Amino acid sequence: MALSSKITKRRIHTIVWLLFAFILLILLLQKTRFNFLFIAAKVFWPLIRLISIMAATLLLTAIIEAKGWSRVVASISRPIMRLGNLSDWSATAFTTAFLSGIAANTMLWNAYKEGKISKREMFISALLNVGLPSYFLHLPVTLAIIVPLAQEAGMIYMLITFTAAVIRTIAVIIAGRFLLKRPNNQSSDTSEIESTKSPKNVAELFKKYITQRLSSIVLYTVPIYMLVVLLRLYGFFEALQQATAHFLQTQAVPVEGISVVVFSIVAEFSAGAAAAGAMLNEGVLSVKETVIALVLGNIIATPIRALRHQLPRYLGIYTPGTGLALLLAGQALRVISVLIATALFLIFY
Repeated sequence: MALSSKITKRRIHTIVWLLFAFILLILLLQKTRFNFLFIAAKVFWPLIRLISIMAATLLLTAIIEAKGWSRVVASISRPIMRLGNLSDWSATAFTTAFLSGIAANTMLWNAYKEGKISKREMFISALLNVGLPSYFLHLPVTLAIIVPLAQEAGMIYMLITFTAAVIRTIAVIIAGRFLLKRPNNQSSDTSEIESTKSPKNVAELFKKYITQRLSSIVLYTVPIYMLVVLLRLYGFFEALQQATAHFLQTQAVPVEGISVVVFSIVAEFSAGAAAAGAMLNEGVLSVKETVIALVLGNIIATPIRALRHQLPRYLGIYTPGTGLALLLAGQALRVISVLIATALFLIFY
């Protein structure tokens, strides 16, 4: 009886989200005046690409578990995890996060759903991945943009963001130390990981990760992504950006430097870096002022971009409530750490 009720509840839940997606599609068609090429280019193709990436990372997760590689992957970061009372499942996700944030979050959600880690550990581990793994994951692109354009100011900016990532990582590990119990039987976790080496489990894992998990992720990701596109069409993000830029007043950066922040918010990070480099070379901004302008742009633009780009992924992998809570907590942690790192820069520079 309980199983039947659970299945019925799941079906109702699925129908509600499918209905939500259908309504959003109608609104998108109406807003674009049935411009199917626009819908295909801005909605369907990005969704296909995003879901393909998710499917690939889920497949990678299944292979890692099926081959018993989780133990090897976990051993890389196990010493750090022990400091935060985190298990090998969290260690595996932490190491994986240096290559793919989607794969790491999927591993944590799977481990929680299967009762291998608590919800508190899942939350703390997900926040831990916002630290050094996230920094190094985006480091090549950021480094290639900021240093050639902003030169000395760009290098100082990279040092500030690296310091912020270290602060985030240390803070979350300390939180885990106080909020989590030390894993009592880590060897059982390792045995469980190794037991998945058997070939008979490969088909099961493929079904679990690709069929079940991917369908759940798609159910949330598609409507949320469509909602983000619809909000952009109605000018929500532009209004938010302009309102944010309007209230930017600081004595630390001249009026000319605000344009760097505005470019970082309204356009892309590369545009802000280009504006910063041009003003630095022309002597409009000093190195210190350029760094502060870049940091302000980073602090304000990052949460806005997170809502636009990361929200569908978080809500797709986790439940909507958990995903939103993780996204907001991660962004708050990121902003606070950058502010602390910037304060240290202002003290010692």
